[in-house]
Amino acid sequence: MKVNRRLRVKIAGTQPFQGASAFEPPQEIKIGKTAVSREGDAPGVLVEVFTMTLGAETIELLPLKNWMQLDIHKWRARGLLPRTPTGLEITWDKVKVAGEMVSPWDPDACSKLEKAFNECLAVEKRNREAAKEKAQAPLAQIATYERCDEEAVHFEVDMSNPELPKIKCLEGNETVKVVALNLQGINALIEQGFMRKPTSLKVGALHDWVELDSHLFRFKDSPNEANELQKVLNGRYLLAGDPDAAPDVVVFQNPASPTGFDIQFPATPQGLVENRKHHLNEETIHLLQDPERCRVLRKGITARLAAPDLVFKLKTAGGGERYLEAGPQNTASAEGEDGQTKRIDLSQPVSLLNLGVRELTAVFNHPAVNRRARMAEAARSKDKSA
Repeated sequence: MKVNRRLRVKIAGTQPFQGASAFEPPQEIKIGKTAVSREGDAPGVLVEVFTMTLGAETIELLPLKNWMQLDIHKWRARGLLPRTPTGLEITWDKVKVAGEMVSPWDPDACSKLEKAFNECLAVEKRNREAAKEKAQAPLAQIATYERCDEEAVHFEVDMSNPELPKIKCLEGNETVKVVALNLQGINALIEQGFMRKPTSLKVGALHDWVELDSHLFRFKDSPNEANELQKVLNGRYLLAGDPDAAPDVVVFQNPASPTGFDIQFPATPQGLVENRKHHLNEETIHLLQDPERCRVLRKGITARLAAPDLVFKLKTAGGGERYLEAGPQNTASAEGEDGQTKRIDLSQPVSLLNLGVRELTAVFNHPAVNRRARMAEAARSKDKSA
């Protein structure tokens, strides 16, 4: 057997790993080396690659593979690692992580990589401890902007330019969408989930009239017609507060997903409206909470996947975050596969290991975190009090 370089092969030993939750990452990662064959090389010729070890489990850091392919022991899904190693790049000549780059023949390569990996874990642990301390601060000292009136979605008809009228969609006092008062603009509101689709829709070529479900509004005949249109839009076509609307988040089981789940929700990741399945992973959670590309989560709510936990928090007026308040208003419930009702406290990290698709679907569609569910709840309360 031939080896292309005279380098000592070493598999670094570790102390038995005693388990960790997503908020208590492992104390140390060990980096070693092993020899593997490379496609295209002569038989018996081996090259050295790095190994990454936690307890009795070792991963070979094989070149040209991403972390999902490398993570054969599902460390991320099991919570042994808080996240994908930062900036991980692997080739036959080098490994790069967290800004540190080493080559297999560097005599200090293993120690350098160990330091880079473990420093990432240490930073993650410090961040989580700081977040925990902040969450334990007296709630009376934390000012938030969680107010229902700031979440209320409504339309305004803007006739400041009669030749180019517009429809504004506002959330509280914040404008979230502006479209021209024409077929393309109204269809954009429908496609992006702001407006209920009318049975019939017509718009005048000169933008001087609109007909919604046989109700005609002629702006030139009466300036007050714009106000009437605005009332009708908010009274009949506002989708955000519809108590009968179907849930906009659906969760599916998928063993091929890093977390074991797929998730489907409306979004515009590339500028076009789509509603398709994604793996439930960090990238998808990032899209889910992006207010420009997705409007599923409530205003001020953030979500983070720290496998195997899903963490929801509320932004504070000072620019920080805090956990949701404990209580029935922030507790989701769903009937599990065993027929028993399970209650999930959203004020604490939600473990994906203990939930099925029904429970997770209930979590993502709960009024505490879901924008449309919150507005539907407010609409139901308004109807009961009327």
